[in-house]
Amino acid sequence: MQGSHTLYITPKALHIKLWVDWWETYGDHFHLETFSRDLPGTLLEWFYDMFVYAANSNTAFSIVKRLLGEEGPFRDNGYLQTELGSHFFFALAQASPEAALACLKRTVGTWSEEKLRHFTVGRREVVWALERIAMWRPLFVDAAQLLLELGEVENEPWANNASGVFVGLFAPGRGEVAPTQASPQERLPVLKEALKSPSKRRRQLAISACNKALESQHFFRDVEAEYQGLRRVSDLWMPATYGEIFDAYRQVWHLLYAQLDLLLEDEQQLITTILLQRALILARYVALADMVVDTISKLAQKPSTDKKQLLALIVRIFRYDGEQLPQHTRQRWEQLKDMLMDSDFSSRLKRYVGMDLREVNSYEHSNWVDQVQLGTEVLAQQVIENPQLLALELSWLVTAEAQNGYRFGFELGKRDTAFSLLPVLLNAQRQADKNATVFFLGGYFRVLFENDLLQWEDQSDLLAEDKVLCVWLPDLTVRSGLTNRAGLRLLKLAEENAINVDQLRFFGGGRMIQILANDTFQQWLQFLLSCSHPYALPIALDLYYAYYVDREKSNWLPLQETLTILTHLAWIEPNQHVRFDSIDYYHWTEVGKAFVQVHLKESKFLVSWMLEHFGERGTILDHSSQTASVLSWVTEHTPQEVWPMITKFLGPPTDARAFFLQEWLGGGLREKDDPMSQGMLSHVPLELIWTWVDENVEQRAKYLASFVPKSLFRGEDCLARNVLMRYGERNDVREAFSAHYSSGVWWGPESMHFELVKRELLDFKLEEKDLNVKCWINEYVIELDKYIERAKIREERDAF
Repeated sequence: MQGSHTLYITPKALHIKLWVDWWETYGDHFHLETFSRDLPGTLLEWFYDMFVYAANSNTAFSIVKRLLGEEGPFRDNGYLQTELGSHFFFALAQASPEAALACLKRTVGTWSEEKLRHFTVGRREVVWALERIAMWRPLFVDAAQLLLELGEVENEPWANNASGVFVGLFAPGRGEVAPTQASPQERLPVLKEALKSPSKRRRQLAISACNKALESQHFFRDVEAEYQGLRRVSDLWMPATYGEIFDAYRQVWHLLYAQLDLLLEDEQQLITTILLQRALILARYVALADMVVDTISKLAQKPSTDKKQLLALIVRIFRYDGEQLPQHTRQRWEQLKDMLMDSDFSSRLKRYVGMDLREVNSYEHSNWVDQVQLGTEVLAQQVIENPQLLALELSWLVTAEAQNGYRFGFELGKRDTAFSLLPVLLNAQRQADKNATVFFLGGYFRVLFENDLLQWEDQSDLLAEDKVLCVWLPDLTVRSGLTNRAGLRLLKLAEENAINVDQLRFFGGGRMIQILANDTFQQWLQFLLSCSHPYALPIALDLYYAYYVDREKSNWLPLQETLTILTHLAWIEPNQHVRFDSIDYYHWTEVGKAFVQVHLKESKFLVSWMLEHFGERGTILDHSSQTASVLSWVTEHTPQEVWPMITKFLGPPTDARAFFLQEWLGGGLREKDDPMSQGMLSHVPLELIWTWVDENVEQRAKYLASFVPKSLFRGEDCLARNVLMRYGERNDVREAFSAHYSSGVWWGPESMHFELVKRELLDFKLEEKDLNVKCWINEYVIELDKYIERAKIREERDAF
């Protein structure tokens, strides 16, 4: 062709070399304003990007320093606050971090708090630049200070904003995951100064940075910031000895603890939480163990410290590291534990009753569980002997702070044989406000239920009439016990909107709902099915599963009620305010399976309903859910009845429902050796399939070939081979099956995958006698050769 030519794209390294050579030749005559005016926008942006590599040209480097200097374009603060200007600055900063830092100190470093708060366009590039600048040891302190100023007036929500980058600078990662060349000792002054700042936001960032500096297990950093032009920030911090690492932890640990008496109460609580969280891991190191124990012992002496948190920490330390602790360290922790437990009644009550007993139970190699149980029993007996002791503690016993409250309430109820404390406990519960729970009262009610059921019923009736306490009745019933009378009581409250319908779900756990008489349960069910609460139907299904299906022995399931709940309109009418949980899909599937197994002959209506809505997104029959297994079970056992119903919804043409049915029938994109790859079509007798296809061979033969299970094997049950044998003389059938056979997933190089497929087909062909099957293999192998050739070209290009 006249005038034709070939354009070769120059590799990036050659671009850089040409660019550097250009600067050496023409750089002395460079004027930014003229150059920017003459270049198109996209080319100008590319040109600015190339300044990243300016350090490799003496001429370009001198221009970078001039551009970032006092007479450069950034003398005007507005230029840094434009997309192109900030983009240019980011490139220049990687060429000369020193000049970029000086530029930022003259600009951003002098801005008012209000201006920094409204700094949006260009902020991202400045933060990225400071992250890279801070990697250089001599520049760390000033760069960190600027990030702290930006973080103080943070206006970005993502993790790598100015605040996040500032905090990340203090991570004690080593070598490749270190955030800077500066050692922890060199970074420490920034934290000390920030902790003394009158700005609460700065102090909070400093506390977060101290927390990051105490990290000892998980270190990571995005690999990018250390690459700046053709240079790489080398010798990122690497300690010479373990002692240097431990010194870094000690400095930050002591710095944090020293702030406890200097900062505001909420900041003190935050520091205490950090020290306790980090203590669990740092205490494992022999070099740091005494430091940690010393600090925790001092915290134990402070009146403001929650002693149960300290005790819980010791439990976890013994749980995870008890056997590995040196004898000296173990003895110190034991002494501290004994000191925490052996104190006045109020303190011991908060230790034993305030502690989460699940944490204690998980520690299998101690007698602490027995100690807690014994301590709870002793405390309960003390209350019986001196009820005034309880009066001072009730305000927190009826809240979530009493994590072991159920056990204490149970022990108290066992000893209060006349239940004389019940009015006092109910009054405390009535007055509870913030974080109120009935853990404590529930344990007491459990004893009342077991020892005096009539009084429990009467008392529950009174609670149902109490406008304040009635809301707690479902929880109290779950924690103490359910009766048929209680079921009717709760139903009445739900009908009157006195309790939340959500609370009824709890009675499915532990099969508690099975206690109700059938007629009472039916009343619950009818109420839920007619209720306007958005999750009433899932709750009804949950309870239905627990009542009828989740039984040790169950051979009866109501026909009409089960169909009603399984085919309820709400299952197929997606509600933007309702999102079905995985447990909803599970319960629907299990109830559905139970129904079709008990009422197989009557399952036709359910099957028809499922097929009509098969695969609809956001419904109980969503294509990604497990509910299709109900349809699979019926198909396996009665294919003659189900197949005609299925074909009503198949293509061609193919809509969304037909597509999902094809996936279900054909096994989808599963591997050929996956047992599920045969799909449900393998359970349908061949004569039924052929009858359906032969009614319209022109359309249905190739359609069947597009989703038939694609596994090829010897034997009469191989559907794919049977389709090819029967209809394979048609080109459209072979083409459709080829396209279907090519679909799927695999691991590794594409060429290797197709080579394996080709080898398997050629081996299969050796014993194949049917001409249609052999014809398809021959044609498909030719296609495979093309696939293999193209794949190898791509793989070679990618490797290069």
